[in-house]
Amino acid sequence: MPELAPYVSDAETWAERRALYESVFEKPDTVLLLAWDGDELVGYALSHVLALEETWIGDTWRTGPRVAELESLAVRASHRGRGIGSALLDRIDEALEAQGIRDVFVGALAGNDGALRLYERRGFRPTWLYMSRFDGR
Repeated sequence: MPELAPYVSDAETWAERRALYESVFEKPDTVLLLAWDGDELVGYALSHVLALEETWIGDTWRTGPRVAELESLAVRASHRGRGIGSALLDRIDEALEAQGIRDVFVGALAGNDGALRLYERRGFRPTWLYMSRFDGR
């Protein structure tokens, strides 16, 4: 989405994401899955479980007492369209169902049409929308 530039550097992004991922990995019900093509890492999925009270969901929707967030799902561009994202979501769903979790939410950037289509095919529906007004854009 070049219309929203300038973006922060990859180093700045990773510094923030690293701290977030460290906190997610401290949770006992976190699931990280890696997708390999031979010895090449081509994708991953990361989810974690939250008590409903830790989210913004409970004041609007009825759910179970624990919900999951699909924190991140990525497939290398050269490997997209091969069902890797769907397979990762299948395994995430299985892991969450084994924990009794059926309520899941995920965020995606506007303009990431491939991800949005994948999530919609998997039964995700828009429930919350952030709109931003950044200085100079």
